[in-house]
Amino acid sequence: MSAPLLELRELRRTVRLPSREELHILRGIDLTVEAGDHVAIVGRSGSGKTTLLNLLGLIDHQSSGELLFDGVDVSRLGDRRRARMRGASIGFVFQQFNLLDRRTALENVMMPLMYGSAGQFWRREKLALEMLDRVGLADRAQQQPSRLSGGEQQRVAVARALVRGPRLILADEPTGALDVTTGEAVMALLDEIARDSDAALVTITHDLQVAAMSRRSFLLNEGTLHAVGRDGTGGGGGGAREALSATAGLRTGREAVA
Repeated sequence: MSAPLLELRELRRTVRLPSREELHILRGIDLTVEAGDHVAIVGRSGSGKTTLLNLLGLIDHQSSGELLFDGVDVSRLGDRRRARMRGASIGFVFQQFNLLDRRTALENVMMPLMYGSAGQFWRREKLALEMLDRVGLADRAQQQPSRLSGGEQQRVAVARALVRGPRLILADEPTGALDVTTGEAVMALLDEIARDSDAALVTITHDLQVAAMSRRSFLLNEGTLHAVGRDGTGGGGGGAREALSATAGLRTGREAVA
């Protein structure tokens, strides 16, 4: 039996404040994500979502606990090997599209391939065009971001994130700058591509409607993670249900930016 793609065991992140006090951001996270899975992690601002994303993306280091990527304990890897693993195996989609304004859609999607394998480098234009076609933007390949709508820009960002064929896709508030309909279309596209490529998709969001599009949802509250059932109940017991009652401050999709 193959190892899960991602496995978090008692993962903790603590930082020391200038006052010398310790701030416990993550308090023992346990999570397993298989290839082809789609997991949503919901939480309000300040709940630790960004910290958890940085750990999953191998950007930051945990204070204690284990984070295994395809069976490898990444805490034992040096920064250079972590960077290589991140570039080859993890794709990021952010709320802000982070496209290069003076580059065309095609050139933006080609950028990650400049640092890929020799085969990817020499085939970068073909691979980028294929991915733009996959997200429905082959006819917009030569347009600069300023000539694209918000939804089109996010689809270019999705194509850029997926062009190297990552095994893990991390989507950080991917619909935050989009209207409801466009956001749903982008999430459906992300889910479809991830499923077709057997990649795991982890969506970090405070939008309950976005979370509902995943196969499994978790609530991150005060540094702890709780499974959430489709009826809004916490699979992690009463604590999760109490935490979920605080979601009145979370987005429901009706409040998306137009």
